[in-house]
Formats: sequence, C-alpha cells, structure tokens
Amino acid sequence: MAGGGILRIMLVGFAALVLGYLILPTFIVVPLSFSNQNYLSFPPPGWSTRWYEAMAGDLAWPQAAVNSFLIGVPTALLSVVLGTLAALAVKRGRLGWAAAASAVVVAPMLLPHVIMAIGLYPVMLDLGMLRGFLSVVVAHTVVAMPLVFITVCASLGSYGEALELAAMTCGAGPWATFRHVTFPMIRTGMLVGGVLAFATSFDELMLSLFLTGPGTRTLPRLIWEQLNMFLTPTIAAVATLIFAFSLLLLGAAAALQARGRAQPVLRHG
Repeated sequence: MAGGGILRIMLVGFAALVLGYLILPTFIVVPLSFSNQNYLSFPPPGWSTRWYEAMAGDLAWPQAAVNSFLIGVPTALLSVVLGTLAALAVKRGRLGWAAAASAVVVAPMLLPHVIMAIGLYPVMLDLGMLRGFLSVVVAHTVVAMPLVFITVCASLGSYGEALELAAMTCGAGPWATFRHVTFPMIRTGMLVGGVLAFATSFDELMLSLFLTGPGTRTLPRLIWEQLNMFLTPTIAAVATLIFAFSLLLLGAAAALQARGRAQPVLRHG
C-alpha cells in the first residue's frame, strides 16, 4: 500500500514537471506583455498596458486577425466535411485498403509543413491562386482535416456499426440510419474536430509564409515579420491574446467532448 502511494506521488510529480516544462515558457509571455520597457526583459522592471494600446492603434494587427478568421472559418468547415466523409469511407466502407487510406489522410500531420509549402507553392502559382485566400484555405485544410478524421473515427468506434446494422434490420433506410444513428454518434467528433481545425489554421505559420501576400497576411505571419524587424513587447501582447484565445478553443473542444460523452447516442420518443 505504501509502495503504491509512493509510486503514485512520483508519477504525479513527474507529470507536473513535464507539464510545467511544456507550459511555463508560454506563460512567461504574459508578464512580458505588461512591461514598461521598450525591450523584452524578464522579470519586467515595471508594469504598463502601453503595448496593448500600441497594438490596438496599429491597424495591421486587427487586419491580420480578421484575415486569420476569414481563413480559419472556411478551413474548419471544409475540414469537417472532408474529414467526416473520409472517416465514414474508412470505417464503414469496408475497404480492403482502409489502413493505407488512413495513413494517407493523417500523413500531413507527420510531414514537415515546410515541405508541403514548397510543394504547394508552384501548384498555386500555376493555377493563379497564389497570395489569395483560397490558396491558403486549401493548404490549411490539408493539415487540419486529419484532426477531424481522427475525432470522427474515434466517435464511430466499434459499437456504432452494430447500432447501424440494428437500425437497418428494423427497416431503416441508409439516410434514416445516418440521420438517427450515425450522425448523433459523430456529431461531437465533428464539432471537436472543427474547433481543432480552426485552431490549427489560426496558428499555422509555415504555409502562410509561402502562400499569403500583403492582403492575406495572417497573425502568425505578421508576428514573424515583426520579429525579423524589431523585438518589442507588442509582440508579447499579441502572443498573449492568441494564447488566451487558443485556451478558449481548447476549453470549448474539451467541453464539447465531455458533453458528447454524457449524452446518449439514441433517444426514444
């Protein structure tokens, strides 16, 4: 008993150390954004909100935020549609090459984005789509769609097919089975995947560096450009807001997932 308690304490302590190692560097950005100096210094010698005021007064930042939303929303919607269709094809299509198809779908998550950007650049250039919103949405969908695919596949699970077969045995057609059985099962996975796809697009830098132009510049690209010119706490202020927004998205995804687990798949009535 004592040995088990010590092991549990050690595991919790190790997990806390790993979590702190991963998160603390991000939290350091928050106090940096309230520095009263013209340079980044930790801990800040004094406190001020001047850098948030400077960010609000520079129209480049709000425009970049709008561009990030204009790219992120259609990316999320397109990822949900394509990721859901791919998951249904792999899990319910009874394909002999389902494992290979799954590997192809999730491959963009494993490949370096710089390689994908180099490959997409000449294609978008030849199609006349370079520097436009559509080219960025297409590129971001390539890396965001696997997240929807994974969450929907997890929602389908192994027991879902039995429910679908039971519904069809009782006389339900394919559309009725999807509407009353399959869709309630995958709805939460679609929503969670959509939130994660939006977050992926919102934070994507490498593809944006290659494919965006002055009129489609996103927040990550603008931060990169500012870092190459001068390093001021304004960048920390922007990073803090992005960090807070990302936490909200992750919280929304977790809440949707918890709600989906609590709700029954089938409702009688």
